[in-house]
Amino acid sequence: MYNRTLLIGRIGHDAEAKTDKNQQEYVVLSIATKDSWKNDQGDYESRTEWHRVYAWRNLSRFAKTLQKGQLISVDGTIRYREYAEEINGATMKHRVAEIHASKIQRLTKGGAPAPSDDQASDE
Repeated sequence: MYNRTLLIGRIGHDAEAKTDKNQQEYVVLSIATKDSWKNDQGDYESRTEWHRVYAWRNLSRFAKTLQKGQLISVDGTIRYREYAEEINGATMKHRVAEIHASKIQRLTKGGAPAPSDDQASDE
C-alpha cells in the first residue's frame, strides 16, 4: 500500500510559519485546486477545493518564500487528524485531511518548471 498525493494549484495566502511544542519550525500553506466539467446541459461547471499543506524541516525554509497567488506543485502524503470541540453543550468530533509535503516546486505561469532554485524537498 502506498500513500502519495500530487497537487498543482495556487497559494491562497502567504505562507504561515509556526513552531510546534518541540520548538520545530513548520509552514502551513493553503492551496486551491480547481476541477471543471461539462454538465448534462452542455454547460461548464467548476469546483474549487482548498487543501491544507504542511512543510517541515528543510522544506519549511523554502515554503516561507512562497506568496499568495503563486502556482506550485506539492508532492506529499495525506494524513488525517481528529479533534473535538464543544458546541452548545454537545461535543462535536471532526476529522480533517492534511497534506504533509515531501517536495514543493514553484511553477511559472505556463505551468513549466521554474529554475532549479525554485524547488525544495525534505530529503
